Amino acid sequence: MSGRNKTIVIGLSSLPGGGKDYIADILIEDYGFYKVSPGDITRELLRQASKTITMTREIQEQLTKDLIKKYGQNYLMELCYRKILKSKKSRIVIPGLRYSSDVEFYREHFDGTFANLFVYASKKTRYARLTSRNREDMPSSYAEFNRQDTAQEKRYNLRKTKDVSDYKINNEHKNKRQLRSELEKILEKLS
Repeated sequence: MSGRNKTIVIGLSSLPGGGKDYIADILIEDYGFYKVSPGDITRELLRQASKTITMTREIQEQLTKDLIKKYGQNYLMELCYRKILKSKKSRIVIPGLRYSSDVEFYREHFDGTFANLFVYASKKTRYARLTSRNREDMPSSYAEFNRQDTAQEKRYNLRKTKDVSDYKINNEHKNKRQLRSELEKILEKLS
């Protein structure tokens, strides 16, 4: 690939379990990307606020709502952006862009070198992925998963985020080689 020194920023969006973190891991391990995650920043803010809090998706979402209400829609994106600039890395991946305004924020800040990938998979596949994780913020039942899924799609208006994304990646049953092939085509266009 050409353009090794050009800054490339890739955002990743999906419903939980869609595979955005798996794609981020491929970009990190195989292409030298540096990860900056709004979710990681939110979890760190929660840990700083309370050592005894149980990390649930609802608590994380409530903190995000509170931060947006207090500091504005792009607050977490601003924190990520500062971390990106401070890193001085030329290849950045940002898993967890939810709102279409998150995508637009990075388009404005990385004109021409940013692309958002919307990663999707079926509900059944996403639920299986989530239940196989050992994280405390995962749903305890399929009914809870459905409730969270519907709430997230509505809250973040993920259909709009999908519509404004530059690329869509079906991550239903693809292996790493297949995903790398798709990613290489996208990286070539951005280089």
